[in-house]
Amino acid sequence: MKNKINILIDPGHGGQDPGAIGHKGLKEKEVNLRIAIELEKLLNNNKFFHAILTRNNDSYLSLKNRKIFSNHQHVNLLISIHVDSSKAKYLSGISIWVVSNKRMCREINKFIKNNKNNVYFSKNIENILKNENDIYFKKTILDLQFNNFQNIEIELSKYIFKEFKKIVRINKLALNYASLGILSAINTPSILIETGFITNFEEEKKLRTLSYQKKIANTIYISLKNYFEHSH
Repeated sequence: MKNKINILIDPGHGGQDPGAIGHKGLKEKEVNLRIAIELEKLLNNNKFFHAILTRNNDSYLSLKNRKIFSNHQHVNLLISIHVDSSKAKYLSGISIWVVSNKRMCREINKFIKNNKNNVYFSKNIENILKNENDIYFKKTILDLQFNNFQNIEIELSKYIFKEFKKIVRINKLALNYASLGILSAINTPSILIETGFITNFEEEKKLRTLSYQKKIANTIYISLKNYFEHSH
């Protein structure tokens, strides 16, 4: 969609993969999907956004296929929606995750070595990669792009934390870095939000309700709206 901010929403798990399960039987895959569908509606009701989902029903989509889907999209941001779990029943609140430097370095090196990779890039990056034979120069360009993506993720996370503080406690008021496959697309800034602990009795109770799912979706939407308004 030309001139719109394109956002890919990934509801984690699905189908035969339920994700985490709460004490009262609530499945993570169901919560993720409902929040994602509500977020998609909110974004698509705003003329500045165009949102698409990696899945829009209780279907199974492998991590590999989610990543392929992401690589083939022209999106400005990927948001993966999840629910946390822990053996410690008292833990609650949200957390935000982004890809680690080590994982992204591996992905960039893998891309450069494998010319068969079919990944969508912005026109400027695509032209450089097509017309440049120096692999070290290519790596430098992709490293600079990743650095830019990281700055976007860090800045966006501040907006997300700010809005979530209004509705729930924050599990950790800082970004978490990990080698997560869903966040490792080299052509898109990506962020994963753990929207609460399904293993916490109180949070499981809230996460079960449509009203709270809508509240979470709206909180993410306001965060995105505020961030992109400010950055543009």
